[in-house]
Amino acid sequence: MNKVGKFAANDTVDDLELMNMVFELPEKDKMLMWSEGYIDVVIEKLPEYARDVLEKRKDKWENTKAYYEKKIDEIISQEEFKLMQKGERKEFAFFVMERYPEYQSLLFLVYDGNLKDDDFRKFVYRRRQGARKKYLH
Repeated sequence: MNKVGKFAANDTVDDLELMNMVFELPEKDKMLMWSEGYIDVVIEKLPEYARDVLEKRKDKWENTKAYYEKKIDEIISQEEFKLMQKGERKEFAFFVMERYPEYQSLLFLVYDGNLKDDDFRKFVYRRRQGARKKYLH
């Protein structure tokens, strides 16, 4: 939890000071609050007129998450995917890496039976923020 989240979690919060803290946050930190699931606490403690800043971004990120959920559901519903999922993990890994490299992490969670809503949030966060960190080594 970042500084803004910790400040908003207190019982008594100065809403104007919280608003200033939110405005000073970079986009990456605002999205991190969403991906970790405590942005609603921050929005709730903000003054009414300042809530739009985070609510609009949250809606945008939720729409992106819904898009990826739909894509994963489409992939999972394919017969070929279901057959590969019943097979060995190594064959499944080759199948996923060949056909769906961008969705590898989510599809392996499906294979293991551990896919949760938080995983989609973290995936969206990594897709938006991680793309800027591709360095040549």
